[in-house]
Amino acid sequence: MNKSIFIVFIVSILLIVSCATDDTCTQTKYVTLTADFFHVYYNDTTQLKAIYALSDSLTVQGLRLDTLTGKYTPVDSILYNNSPQSTINLPLNNFSTHSTFKLKFKTISDTMTIYHTNLNDYLSLECGCIVLHKIDTVTITRHFIDSVRITNHDVNTINAENIRLYK
Repeated sequence: MNKSIFIVFIVSILLIVSCATDDTCTQTKYVTLTADFFHVYYNDTTQLKAIYALSDSLTVQGLRLDTLTGKYTPVDSILYNNSPQSTINLPLNNFSTHSTFKLKFKTISDTMTIYHTNLNDYLSLECGCIVLHKIDTVTITRHFIDSVRITNHDVNTINAENIRLYK
């Protein structure tokens, strides 16, 4: 009788331990580039510049350069669809050193290419690795956007502003 109680006790302890959930990986693993839009206004009377957050109707889609045709083709679903945005978060390509996006403001489109270095970051055994990015250069066609400035070269899980786009 004593042996059977001991065996039942051991089996119940093992079941309780094996059914415990693994909540040890609580770190976020979502890495995106954050871009903010601004409008620069120059007042001729006061001769002062003012910078305002730009919230315009915007559609964003990822692009890939087709090496056979030399043209960009859509690769992602539409990330933002005709919605007023002053800040966007864009996923960068983990398997290439550049990421290209089509930014469409109402009827005017710009193509933005972000050149970056990919860095593997080991979090833990439970969490695995994530790919962080370091922005090298940003190029943009200047149909709607006038200029771009890199404010933070490190793209990680913090969600801080990385680039500013000016109209």
